[in-house]
Amino acid sequence: MVKRWAHSGLAVLLVLIIILAPLPVYANEDAPLWDMAMISSLSETPSVAAPAAILIEAKTGAILYAKDADSSYFPASITKIMTALLTIENCSLDETVTFSYRATHDLETGSSSIARTEGEQLSVKDCLYAMMIASANEVAQALAEHVSGSIESFAELMNQRAKDLGCTNTNFMNPSGLNNPSHQTTAHDMALIMRAAIQNPDYLEINSTTSYLVPATNKNPQPLAISMKHKLLASGESHYDYAIAGKTGYTQLAGYTLVTYAAKDNMDLICVVMGGQASMDHYTTTRALFDYGFDNYTIYNVAESDTEYNLNNAMLEDNSFLGSNILSLSVSDDDWILLPNSVPFSALNTEFAWGDSSSGPNTLATVTYSYGGHPIGQANLTVKRDEGDVFRFSTTNASEDNAEGSSDSLQSGSGWFSWKWIILAAAIILIILLILWLWPRMRRRRRRRTYRNSKIYRKTRNKKIKMRL
Repeated sequence: MVKRWAHSGLAVLLVLIIILAPLPVYANEDAPLWDMAMISSLSETPSVAAPAAILIEAKTGAILYAKDADSSYFPASITKIMTALLTIENCSLDETVTFSYRATHDLETGSSSIARTEGEQLSVKDCLYAMMIASANEVAQALAEHVSGSIESFAELMNQRAKDLGCTNTNFMNPSGLNNPSHQTTAHDMALIMRAAIQNPDYLEINSTTSYLVPATNKNPQPLAISMKHKLLASGESHYDYAIAGKTGYTQLAGYTLVTYAAKDNMDLICVVMGGQASMDHYTTTRALFDYGFDNYTIYNVAESDTEYNLNNAMLEDNSFLGSNILSLSVSDDDWILLPNSVPFSALNTEFAWGDSSSGPNTLATVTYSYGGHPIGQANLTVKRDEGDVFRFSTTNASEDNAEGSSDSLQSGSGWFSWKWIILAAAIILIILLILWLWPRMRRRRRRRTYRNSKIYRKTRNKKIKMRL
């Protein structure tokens, strides 16, 4: 009986723990893109000759410039950014790639190549350098077969990864970007793909390298020196000092395409140009957009810039859940806000919201920043035990008498769960008391069962039965 009650009590306890314990929440891999074009009084943007272009800030996801950025275009070899990212995510760099007949022969005449042959072997690392620096198409196909078994299966993986990154109008048919009427993407989607790629240290190291020596192989006894074709990265008169990584592309169907990543003063810019018809326009456009972004915008670290957050009165009606002084709400050091130089950080409006399934890991709440009614950025609030690094709150329209007390209570966040733990503790105590109350009865019943099963009890019982007879 007691065992049954104990089992029931434990079941109730487990249910309470599942219900009351805070669930982890996970954000999308990449934060949303905030459109800076919604802000009035921006500086005049450069003239862009290419049919499609976009400029984003990678850390914040802010869009600084966009021209036909969501229309479909043929990407050509900038496709290889996705191929490199997927290869790095699914392989070890020291794995050996063996080139197949299809990888080395199913190519367009005159397409970029480093002349690998069937049966030749290279490491994944060497293949990635050859693909990103020399834009070798047979290498892209060999990597696709190495990762997924076939080019078609790899294309499916590419499209799924694109969807995971938030791409909405991308359809890859091959790993190289060679002409295919169905192989299309957008400038916007390519910016998302590059944004994910540069967060991978291995990708960034490979794609920022401008020259490489492909080692000798089982089929080629001599090493092969290759050099970067991206003129903003390579040395020369077109070199751009802040450019770090990127990929060129060209086919007659696609025209000139270009993806470039540049960094300056904590600002990480990604520029994508598609559909260009003149051989240098995509470079001059990229340079002009980078200069526009670096010269006209300032990036702010939220933890350093926003030391005070105003809650509305509705939040203050019941702040008991924030009453503990053990934990504090703190802004992540990795949260940034991008603003035009003409807009001070103090001019932003803020909106507080508790975290949900779209929030990042360990995020208790979020603060959305807006200007002129348009959201332009977001910061995560996490629970932190370090009282020396606190995201401080103050109240508006509150009296001086209770403002200090409200601020003190709002600075700590462990109380948010305090009522849950009180209920949980009460449930545990009740279950323990129930078991203690039932324990004596259990012992008496056990003794009775033991006695009834004893020889003395059976002899006595048999005598009584005989006497009755």
